[in-house]
Amino acid sequence: MGNDNLKILQFKLSIVFSGLTHLLFLPNWAAVFELYNCEDPSCYSELARLRGVQYVTWTNPDLVYPEDKGHHPSDPDKGHAKFTNYSFDSEEFVRIVAGASKEVRTHPEFVRLDQNTELKKPDSRDEL
Repeated sequence: MGNDNLKILQFKLSIVFSGLTHLLFLPNWAAVFELYNCEDPSCYSELARLRGVQYVTWTNPDLVYPEDKGHHPSDPDKGHAKFTNYSFDSEEFVRIVAGASKEVRTHPEFVRLDQNTELKKPDSRDEL
């Protein structure tokens, strides 16, 4: 890919609680990628729908690897998906991000923005 075809995409990753606020300020061409909905499938998908941006999430549960059953803070014996750590299949992650990236790059507002923005090399003084 030549420099003329290079596109800069901004990806913002946020923790759940701050993510709710970040959604309000996303550009219309943005995409929300929820890594795993932790058995609450409508929260971020509904917020993205209300904001009018694309929503993508993990679709293959066989490629999500929980550390354990989770430990609910009020009842440690009761497992809950929100209270554990996860690892994810890296190839599936890249596939989902690539799909969202394609949608962002073809969104009419992003295309218009990209056509009006020149990529500039930073002045060496800017690096200091």
